[in-house]
Amino acid sequence: MVGNRNSKMNRRDFLRMAGMTAGAVALAACAPAGAPGAAAPAAEGGAAAPAAADTVVVEAWAHWEQGLNWIDTALKESGFWEKHPNWSLNKVVLPFAEVHDKLLAATASGVGTPDIARIEQGRMSAFFKTDDVGFVALNDSIGDRMKDLVAGSATDYWTWKGQVYGIGNEVNACTLAYRKSIFDEIGVETPFATWDDFVEASKKLKADKNMAGISFHDLSDGDLQMMLFNAGEQFFLEDGNFGGLNDIGKQILTMQAQMLKDGTAVVAPATGDATWNAPNYWEIYRQDQVAAVLGAPWWNGKLGNDDRIGPGPQEKQWRIQALPGGIGKGIPTATHGGTSVSIPKAAAHKDEAWAIIEESHLTKAVLQDVKERGIVPSYIPAIEDPLVHEPYAFYDGQVIGDLYLDLAKQMPRIFQSPWATDIHTAVVSIIVTPVLQQGADIDKAFEDCAVEIERIKAM
Repeated sequence: MVGNRNSKMNRRDFLRMAGMTAGAVALAACAPAGAPGAAAPAAEGGAAAPAAADTVVVEAWAHWEQGLNWIDTALKESGFWEKHPNWSLNKVVLPFAEVHDKLLAATASGVGTPDIARIEQGRMSAFFKTDDVGFVALNDSIGDRMKDLVAGSATDYWTWKGQVYGIGNEVNACTLAYRKSIFDEIGVETPFATWDDFVEASKKLKADKNMAGISFHDLSDGDLQMMLFNAGEQFFLEDGNFGGLNDIGKQILTMQAQMLKDGTAVVAPATGDATWNAPNYWEIYRQDQVAAVLGAPWWNGKLGNDDRIGPGPQEKQWRIQALPGGIGKGIPTATHGGTSVSIPKAAAHKDEAWAIIEESHLTKAVLQDVKERGIVPSYIPAIEDPLVHEPYAFYDGQVIGDLYLDLAKQMPRIFQSPWATDIHTAVVSIIVTPVLQQGADIDKAFEDCAVEIERIKAM
């Protein structure tokens, strides 16, 4: 049985969130049907609802519809709802910032929480600032099945001080996707064994085709994070401190900055708050300006899928490979991104919520999200399923599931930090943007960032 304790924030964070908390209390009292805290509507996920006294409505919050719809569909396909005819899922979808802010307020007050919350990894750190984290620890519930999960993607982002507060269903194993046809045309052998090989290939690509090898983000530290993991380093250390203030971090930034200066890399487009996935990002690939992209499966694993993400009509021209070596330990993959399913401590239906999470994330029911989005699941028996190992047409029939299964077994373990949001901001504003955009001195940027991080931790 999933346990329950009331959560509480430290005084500073509680006061900071007081306005939002008051809003959450009011929302619980007067919200319209379907909104967080509102009275549950008629059964949606299961069979027709029986008498109200026997009905269990599990409320789930997320920032995108498909993130809840696939779970509902998976439970239908597995027969779960048929086994629990009195249960249903009330799916509440709100904008990204709003749903996370309301969840933070609700867990602080213990009022108006859902039963299941989907939390994007970048927002989890705010909950670790509390004196008592507002979610149920899932260690005992998962038990020895932890060995069936790729922890570097499935649990580490939602783990603090050894306690697991969420499960993500995706293996976000990072790879390098490259336009093989273009490198073939200029006589470059692929795949790339080392980053030095890739840099040299990008120089030839620039000379022969006036194309850049890759794009690097100068308003996000995502590329730095992936390359740190690839080098065997940590973005956050076990104590929550920033792990990139070292010679490896400088080596990575030096390589990126030099490629941008040489024109062998270009700055990734950004629009407003879309510093990673701007609406015009893929246009530079469609216009034959760039020939490779670094990222997790949700970014480059299924280029050209039904959503038409990626470089457009370039079928059979692309391939995907493990990350090159040559920097640090040269681990062949990294992790980047993800969203959990977590259970607030004040949830009304914790046991039912865990049963839903268990069925959808710790059985092959998770393959429903493979069917819908083409994700690579974090549940190892599901990664081994033939569905994940079908040839992928865009990559000219490459069986990318074979690669991802191999990388999943080599996924590095990582750490989260209660200061993650502020540290990310500091790293971007003091190191990444000045170095990549303005050519700032790397040593000075690292020194200034170290001072700012100490200030952040002392707040």
